Amino acid sequence: MPLPEATPQPDATPIVMWELTRACRLECTACAIGSQQRRSPLELSTYESYKTLDQIVSLRPSELIMTGGDLLERADIYQLIDYARRRGVPPTITLTVTPALTGSVVGKLRHNGAARVALALDSAMPERHDAARGLNGQFASTLLALRWTRTADTPIEINTLLTRKNVNDLKTLAELLADLRATRWNIYLFVPTATTKNADTLKADEVEAAFETLYELSQRVPYEIRTFEGPHYRRFVVQKTTKAMFESVEPTFEPHLEDRGRAQRQEVIFISHNGEVSASPFLPLAAGNVRYQPLGAVYRTSDLFVALRDPKNLKGKCGRCEFKSICNGSRARAFAATGDLFAPDPLCAYQPGTFSKETAVLHA
Repeated sequence: MPLPEATPQPDATPIVMWELTRACRLECTACAIGSQQRRSPLELSTYESYKTLDQIVSLRPSELIMTGGDLLERADIYQLIDYARRRGVPPTITLTVTPALTGSVVGKLRHNGAARVALALDSAMPERHDAARGLNGQFASTLLALRWTRTADTPIEINTLLTRKNVNDLKTLAELLADLRATRWNIYLFVPTATTKNADTLKADEVEAAFETLYELSQRVPYEIRTFEGPHYRRFVVQKTTKAMFESVEPTFEPHLEDRGRAQRQEVIFISHNGEVSASPFLPLAAGNVRYQPLGAVYRTSDLFVALRDPKNLKGKCGRCEFKSICNGSRARAFAATGDLFAPDPLCAYQPGTFSKETAVLHA
C-alpha cells in the first residue's frame, strides 16, 4: 500500500513584499497597482503598521521589501524603517524618483535602517526609460538618485520590467548596472492587470531567448540576477547547469552554487496598502487581511496559500511538468490570462518531458 503524499509545507523563509501606499505623483505607463495622487483613507495607520511589522517579524522572512506607490508620501516611513530595523528585519526600500527624493532623504533612509534601496531602470537608453516612466528627464534623475545612494553607502537594487521594447537592451543595461555597482538586478515579467495593457508583452519563445541572455550575463556580472513572476527561469537554470554537467569532460563537475540557489523556489507574501494578503502584487485574490487575521495564520492555513502550495492542483502542461516543484509557474499570470489560478503559465515555452536528463538529476 503506497504511503500518503506529504502535505506541502510553507516556505520557512518567505519574501514579504509590503505595499505601504498607492499614492504616487508619477503616471508610469506600466504601473500595475493603479497609483493615485493622494493617499487612500484605507491605508494601514502607523499603529496598524507597527502591529503588521510585529507579525512579519514572527515569520522570520528572508527579506522584507517595502514598496508603493511612492513611500515618501507617508510621513511615518522613517519611523517604520527604524522599527523594522530594531525588530531585526531591516527592509529593502523601493523608491520612486520624484522631486521629493533628495540626497538628504536617501541618507536619512540609510540612517534609519534601510538595508537596500531599489530603483526602477527600464533601459540604458534615456529616451526609452523616460517613455516607460511617462516623464522626460527620469533617466538622468534616476542616475542622480543612484549616486546619492552610493554616497550613503547603501546597497543598490535595480528593478526592470521586461518588455518587447527593452529585451534587446539587456546586455547594455547589465553593463550599466555593473558600473553603478548594483548588488542585485530584479527582472519582472509582465502580468496583465486592470491598469495595464499587454501590447509590449513578450511571447513565450521570446522569454526563453531572454532567459538565455540573462543566464549568460549571470555568469559574468558582479551582482545577482533574479526574476519576479518568472519562476520558469529556475527551470531554465537547472536545464543549463545539468546539461553542462553531462557534457563536461570533468567527472567531478558541479553546477555553480549560485545557479543551484536560484533554482530553489521561494514563496512570496504580498501585503497591500489596506492590509489584504495575497501571494503576489499582481494577483487580485486575497487570502485574508492583517487587520482581522494574524499574518502567520493567513500564510500557513488560508485556502489560497494552501492551494497554491500543492503542485497537484496545477493543470495542463504545468501539472505534467517535471520541474513544477521548483517552478509552479506564474499563478498571477495564469489567472490574468484565463481566470483559472492553476492554468498553464502562458509565458512558458517548455514542453514537459523533453529534457529527461534534467529530470533524472532533479529527482536523484
